Amino acid sequence: MGKVTPFAKLAPRDRAIVALAVLLDGADAAEYVQIDKTRGSELRAAAEELLSMELDVRLPYAGTMLRLALEEAK
Repeated sequence: MGKVTPFAKLAPRDRAIVALAVLLDGADAAEYVQIDKTRGSELRAAAEELLSMELDVRLPYAGTMLRLALEEAK
């Protein structure tokens, strides 16, 4: 069985926050989401996971993950 990634461990709202940060801020996303006082390290790890992807994969993946997280959070 595969390892659960930091991004996959997040609640839908937090996945949406990370995906949006990656889409808007690119390489600086991890720094911005780390500011959260309660979940900063978890959000940063998830952002770094997405940022480790190649750009041509990262952007569509982050967009899809944002859409799915918002649908799940309804």
